[in-house]
Amino acid sequence: MLLFSIGLNDRLIYVALLHTMNKSIYLSLILLSLLTHARCMAETVTVATGEWPPFFGRKLYKGGYVTEIARQALNRKGYTLEIDFFPWKRAMHLTKSGRYQGLFGCWVNEEFRESYLISKEIMASGDGHFLSPAAADGPIDLRPEDLIGKKVGLVRGYAVSESLGRLFNSGQVIKVEVSQVKQLLEMVRWEGRVDIILENYLVAEYASKKYFPENDFDLKKVGKDYIDGGLYICWSDTGVVTQGMRSDFDDAIGEMRKDGTLLKIMKEFGIEDP
Repeated sequence: MLLFSIGLNDRLIYVALLHTMNKSIYLSLILLSLLTHARCMAETVTVATGEWPPFFGRKLYKGGYVTEIARQALNRKGYTLEIDFFPWKRAMHLTKSGRYQGLFGCWVNEEFRESYLISKEIMASGDGHFLSPAAADGPIDLRPEDLIGKKVGLVRGYAVSESLGRLFNSGQVIKVEVSQVKQLLEMVRWEGRVDIILENYLVAEYASKKYFPENDFDLKKVGKDYIDGGLYICWSDTGVVTQGMRSDFDDAIGEMRKDGTLLKIMKEFGIEDP
């Protein structure tokens, strides 16, 4: 009845306003629907890896601090991360064959550069350190050639530099291999079977707290092997990864390093850069 109590011009203005309002609401609903759909359709990045706590592992908080770094980096660019854990050689095979898009947390050498597309940015450092009991005397800047005549313990299959590999092969440095980090700690701390162990400091510290919680972690760094211990993503070279995805990941890691996000994540996980 209100329409008939006002003039024709007023009625036309009123109808026009209603039409404009309905059109705006309609467009808003379309926009909201598109945004919701885009979020639901965020591209998933699938990676395979092994267990290497505290860097990454299925039972760790948020999958480990390096997993969280990758997750946040990919989220920045509109991707979601899906990470599955396997024995390391199985993870390598699954990535090479294209079943997974990336091999997560890999060290890089010429063999890997020939088989994968390597990320430009690293997520963290996983350098292999020469470790000895804190009470032991001696230099703290050992290089592979300084180990001649010594017994060095390491986990079977642990990657070493060409320099250290030649010293092992020649017998100038005695290699003592075990299957677990726990055994390394026992050998160097109490059994006296080796002079030095080769393992990442954070990994050794984590294993010590897990297996020997009643003992303080009493190993110190006394040098480092000649090998790139950066933790990369080794992307599959089978066509399942786009250049855009690889660039987005590298750009995001660079941004996070500059804006302090990497340090914030490390702090959240109680990690101190060794």
